[in-house]
Amino acid sequence: MKAQKIIEIMEKHYPLSLQEEWDKCGLQIGDVNTEVFKIMIALNADLQTIDEAIANNCQMLITHHPFLLDPIENINRDDFMGAFIFKAIEHHIVVYSSHTALDNVSMNQWLIEALGVHDIERGEDQITRIATLNQPMKMDDFLDHVQKTYHLEHFQYAGHVDMISKVAICGGSGADFMHQFYNQADAYLTGDTKYRHAKNAFDHHILLVDIHHQAEKIMVKKLKEVLQKEVNVEIIEGSSPDYYHYR
Repeated sequence: MKAQKIIEIMEKHYPLSLQEEWDKCGLQIGDVNTEVFKIMIALNADLQTIDEAIANNCQMLITHHPFLLDPIENINRDDFMGAFIFKAIEHHIVVYSSHTALDNVSMNQWLIEALGVHDIERGEDQITRIATLNQPMKMDDFLDHVQKTYHLEHFQYAGHVDMISKVAICGGSGADFMHQFYNQADAYLTGDTKYRHAKNAFDHHILLVDIHHQAEKIMVKKLKEVLQKEVNVEIIEGSSPDYYHYR
């Protein structure tokens, strides 16, 4: 199956027109006429991921976070960006990323559905989601549920709420969206929170849970399920380890 056909299927589900203006979704590296027999899906586009794709004899790598998000000043094989480009080209791997295009359609839907909820609605920004838990939980039980659901080695939280019923979420860096859920949700889950966000959670009586970017790894399995319905090639899941180490 040609890479171009796979890209067309991706963009049918996640149109590039939906990406944020600062983003760099779409084809990152490669020849769209490449014949693809195996795809690897991963959270990140980095040297470990491209090496994993090479080791598994993949012709296409689809990631969430784009390789081209940071500017390229030169293509130096000794630099990590140059090394990635050389490896992709030398091993004939097409690299494609669907970041905020996928976020706007599916990411937060997948994340909130995984918690066990009903009555899902979009937030004011149209990216976030808010829903009602199928079973209300005490705060400590909810925190355990979050950690288990997203397979988190580590997370942090701020604020205190006795019972959690309404939950809002934004995968990635969504802390600045929290204000729209004051008096609307009991808990808000996102990543890249700062001290001021913790204070706001405390002041506005909402539980803020920083689930880090690693929770977005849910897209690996979910996107595989989407593509398997339309793509007649083998699809494998990349390991996508967390960049952080915890003590």
